Amino acid sequence: MSLLEVKDLTVTHRGKPIVDGVDFELNRGESLALAGESGCGKTTTALALMKMLPEGLKQKGGIVLRPPGVEDPINVHRRTETGMQVVRWRHISLVFQGAMNALDPVQHIDDQIGEVIRLHERKVTGKQVKARIDDLLVTVGLTAKLGKRYPHQLSGGQRQRVMIALALACRPSLVIADEPTTALDVVMQAQVLQLLESLREELDLSLILISHDLGVLAETCDRIAVMYAGRIVEIGSVETVFSNPQHPYTKRLLDSLPVIGGRRGLAPPIPGGPPDPGDPPGGCAFHPRCPYSTDRCLEDPPPVEVGPDHLAACHFSPWSSWPEVEPQKVRVDA
Repeated sequence: MSLLEVKDLTVTHRGKPIVDGVDFELNRGESLALAGESGCGKTTTALALMKMLPEGLKQKGGIVLRPPGVEDPINVHRRTETGMQVVRWRHISLVFQGAMNALDPVQHIDDQIGEVIRLHERKVTGKQVKARIDDLLVTVGLTAKLGKRYPHQLSGGQRQRVMIALALACRPSLVIADEPTTALDVVMQAQVLQLLESLREELDLSLILISHDLGVLAETCDRIAVMYAGRIVEIGSVETVFSNPQHPYTKRLLDSLPVIGGRRGLAPPIPGGPPDPGDPPGGCAFHPRCPYSTDRCLEDPPPVEVGPDHLAACHFSPWSSWPEVEPQKVRVDA
């Protein structure tokens, strides 16, 4: 039985879809990657899962959470704001993008983590809270004495670890990490990713990892969902999608990754940019940038099964091979 089930999740702004009909499931102990360019709807999807969307955005669709030890499924989509306060951090938590902006600059680290624990566990004593805080800081590779510091007194990697400790404060079964390695050097990126992976195994966590860095996702996740223009255009196991991409957008993203022993030089860029959510193109949203598009792409392609647990939303999937396309034939004005 899946831990999280998302059905036809849609987020709109003034009637225009920002996230459009997202479907996926996440099993217990599994890690799922949400990949794609900036502006494709990854973070909005994550905020919708916790019903934390900014004012002006509206969401519809089904979100069902089945935490271990809870008898009845939690219908997140039916919960009021008061009802969600019981769900957030206790069952599902979020590692925000940009730790310096997410942490309170005028509170000690101890106070910020302790506030989360006391808010959700009313019966804990002060000594129990302090012990939990110290244990959490040690768990994420920090020393307990750092709890007496302010966020600006910590390095970027330390602040990111504090954010992970905050997400684990109430022992949730699902953690969403939104670009957890942004603005970190490559050494610290590796340490944070290794920490997330070890915590997932040690605590039996399920993880949704959001990133535009496919190399990061390949090292950390079991499955990957590639998003474009608010939709999932391809989803499958990391191994399958990386070795046999079945959507042109996925292929162009993977082509941008350097390969040891491969050709030297920059990969050809994807022309243009993601579409304006308020004025999306008709049919397949990627067709104005796709080197393989035809008039058929003016119709909306449904997701099709191209292999075991592997779906792609392209009229020409499954692709047995990728034809060579001259750069000047890429359509950027459709």
